[in-house]
Amino acid sequence: MYEDRIKQIIKEELNKTEVRSMINSRLEDHLKERDFKKAVRGIVVDVIEEYFREMWRKSGFWKNPLKNG
Repeated sequence: MYEDRIKQIIKEELNKTEVRSMINSRLEDHLKERDFKKAVRGIVVDVIEEYFREMWRKSGFWKNPLKNG
């Protein structure tokens, strides 16, 4: 009887460990994905800001041809 109980406890503990491992893995993946998205957003914001800054500085290059047709 004790042997069966010990086997049951070991089996439950292994399952708990596996579940913890899966949960931790998913959480780590989610955090990495969130950090990646945050980094990409930051880069995109910087690129768009630089693009508009350059378009403003060089407005004579593109504005006059558009006005004149």
